[in-house]
Amino acid sequence: MIAGAGVGALGCRRGRALALYNWGDYLAPEVVERFLESQAGATLTQDFYLSEAELGAKLRAGAAYDLCVPIDYQLSGLQRDGVLLELRAEPKGAHHLAPEFPIWSARATRGGGKYAIPYLWGTTGIGYDSERVDPAPTSWNALFDARYGGRISVIDSKGDVMDQGLLASGLGINSIDKAAIRERVYPRLREQKKLLRGYDSNPAAALINGDTWIAQIDSGDLLRAQAMRPSLRYLVPEEGAAVWTDYLAIPDKARDPQLALRFIEFLLDPEIAALNANTLRYATPNATALERGLIADAHDRQIYPDPELRERLFTSEDWDGNTKLLVDELWLELRAS
Repeated sequence: MIAGAGVGALGCRRGRALALYNWGDYLAPEVVERFLESQAGATLTQDFYLSEAELGAKLRAGAAYDLCVPIDYQLSGLQRDGVLLELRAEPKGAHHLAPEFPIWSARATRGGGKYAIPYLWGTTGIGYDSERVDPAPTSWNALFDARYGGRISVIDSKGDVMDQGLLASGLGINSIDKAAIRERVYPRLREQKKLLRGYDSNPAAALINGDTWIAQIDSGDLLRAQAMRPSLRYLVPEEGAAVWTDYLAIPDKARDPQLALRFIEFLLDPEIAALNANTLRYATPNATALERGLIADAHDRQIYPDPELRERLFTSEDWDGNTKLLVDELWLELRAS
């Protein structure tokens, strides 16, 4: 049943429909099939967004989805704006999560409470075609290299564009040095834009068909693309890269939050978590799946970074205050230029 504004214990009825708002290609088809087999008469539909900004705008506009997949740094703002339901009880299967991937909770100053369950995690680095890009890149500056003009893409997201610009300029991805952002990073981004094939929400497709040779891309997307173009490679540049976790959260306008919670619990099952991670080539936060040897890529350093690589990975924080205003302004100027 629903307890107040949160999600409580599950009921059971037929003819239920789960509406999921998700990134594209971010849920293994076999996982969907197995879930529907376990829920007689239920259906699952997905709508897809191209950026975290699109997700946030839809939820704040009152879109009636039962489940969504926000990135870590987005959760605080969504919870603050009241568009996520609180989980009144810990979902069954949450004990399978590794200690470093706890259920996301609001700060005590915002009432506390648990709101989101870790889903998958990965890094955002550089993907390139080893037959076209020689020597192999080592730095984010490769995405600013005129030799590859017209064959470069950067993810179509304010945060991703800024991350690679900041790192290539010798700054951290969470820098609040407004003078450096305006005077060092922004001019480089304007020059880079002249070299881009474009800002791209699906960089893997262009790498596969050869339209781009080098691109900013998420780890799992590139590793799946290798199956169709074996010459593709992935790397975390020497300056470091963003490491992120995506979460499962129930929007406040959900029509069937109980079914959404049932699906979250289904995804927490170690065998299902392994099936999903092995298909999508992203890392799972499910420690039990790893301990049982269910993860095919468990020893792949590109998916599960070793301690040395982890030293170069950084978690993004959502800008606030004057820095956010500046970044928003520069992003609009960059898109319009």
